[in-house]
Amino acid sequence: MLFPFRARPVQASGDDSPARHVFSYVWRMSGHHQVWLCLLALFLAALGVAPLELQRRIVDGALEGSDAVLLWWLCGFYLVVVLTQASAKYALRLYQSWLAESAILYTRRHLSRLYETRAEERARSESGEGGQAVSIIGAEVEKLGGFVGDGLSQPVVNAGMLLALLAYMLAVEPLVAVVTLPFLLPLLVVLPLIQVRINRLLERRLVILRDVGDEIAAAGETNLEEFEGALHPKLERVYRLRIKLALLKFAAKGLINLSNNLAPVAILLTGGLMVIEGSSTVGTVVAFVSGFQRMTDPARELLNYYRLASQAQVQHRMIAKWM
Repeated sequence: MLFPFRARPVQASGDDSPARHVFSYVWRMSGHHQVWLCLLALFLAALGVAPLELQRRIVDGALEGSDAVLLWWLCGFYLVVVLTQASAKYALRLYQSWLAESAILYTRRHLSRLYETRAEERARSESGEGGQAVSIIGAEVEKLGGFVGDGLSQPVVNAGMLLALLAYMLAVEPLVAVVTLPFLLPLLVVLPLIQVRINRLLERRLVILRDVGDEIAAAGETNLEEFEGALHPKLERVYRLRIKLALLKFAAKGLINLSNNLAPVAILLTGGLMVIEGSSTVGTVVAFVSGFQRMTDPARELLNYYRLASQAQVQHRMIAKWM
């Protein structure tokens, strides 16, 4: 049976030199496909505002006016929007995965050929340094190639959705929108600073794990005491780095959860007072609570993208040095 998803052919650069930057690598692996990905991402971002407006109209128009016909129409439109979003998101993810897996396959083939054709590398592998090649062509290439699918389209869809939702909220009820902004600051300012520290720890861990691979590859050439004496201190350092990473990651998640829990209270308080005074509507408050939840998702995804981009840059730099 013919497999329907053939790997995308990648044009060889003509030499074995690595791309100068991780985004140069992304473009070399995917080319004009990134344009189509970004257009699909922009469509998804624009579509993200529609459910909020439909929620507001359902509460303020259909429910308050007791209009069953309008309710049916609005709920029907809502269903169409949700199904369209789900289909577009599925297509985007599938497109991204195809590009990523194609990049991983090409890069593994390229690095395997490069390793085999270099006699010096083969000589080093016999002396126990082949563990680096196993690590690079295995797990490290998978992380780097996986970034190809998300490289440009992921920030486009999430930044676009964040800006579209913010613009909608400012247009409908500026005061309530301004009240929600401080709760996004921890996501957009504090967490990137934490991520910088995480990136440094990840790079140090990667270097140590490569050394561990070399020690294991050379295990037969030393006695047990020498082997443990060289390996165990490195494993201890990996343990300490993982504990530090866990502390930073859990602190970041706690900050996100705190922000997510406090923001709806601020929206309900401000919006509720405006409803009591007659200057806003219940539908607007409902839409804003839902809107903030929708804003935290792309904000979190942007932070996750920043983390993946930083890690991909580290992987690219380390692999380029190895090449």
